[in-house]
Amino acid sequence: MARKDKVKPTHYPFIPFHLLRSAQLVSSMVVAGIMFYFLWHLTHDHYRLPWTFILLLAVSLLTILALSTTIVLHCCCGLNPRLNVCLNGALLILWSVGFALLAWWSSGTLSHVCNKSNWEDETGIMICRIYKALFSFTLLGFVSTLSAACLDIYVFRRATSRGKYNQMQNVDHKEAFDAPDHVLGLDSVPLQTQRPYNDDPTNSSNRGYSVPEEQFQYDTGYRGARVP
Repeated sequence: MARKDKVKPTHYPFIPFHLLRSAQLVSSMVVAGIMFYFLWHLTHDHYRLPWTFILLLAVSLLTILALSTTIVLHCCCGLNPRLNVCLNGALLILWSVGFALLAWWSSGTLSHVCNKSNWEDETGIMICRIYKALFSFTLLGFVSTLSAACLDIYVFRRATSRGKYNQMQNVDHKEAFDAPDHVLGLDSVPLQTQRPYNDDPTNSSNRGYSVPEEQFQYDTGYRGARVP
């Protein structure tokens, strides 16, 4: 119970936060799997590896690493929106470049129908469908990362407008103030020093403030006018 009290309250809305992260995770895993498949076959056949494939593999793996790290921070000590803005901003740049290169590099493939008249056999049709799946999930990774970055900016502005978070008081430290008087040694202190004034309203000497009695020693009575 004490560990949960020390976790910073999250400013992220639950459903959009986890929905966008799930979209980022799924798109990254699919893109990484397709890239491993393509790069393995290209390496096996001694072909040169395209920079587009290398970039997409790198950004997908970095996205998975960033999501794993931030979810641990989110559960253990609270996710800092400033850190998440920096991470998603850097990933957004990489996703943007990778998606633009893929769209330009595979534009001819994406514009054709995956059939035997265009790809000759079943292997060609499979490659065509894999390219289209790669394009779709790369687009999903780009859009979800862009949306996550916008959510981070919104949450960061909202968090800074509400002020700074202070840790809650430790339970052990709080119990020290709630301890009985005999534990803290207050039972040995005289009652006069514990209370600055007496609760008895009739005793004016024990009040916090009283009018000096010397002010009432003057003769203020009226005895009539003196006749010369």
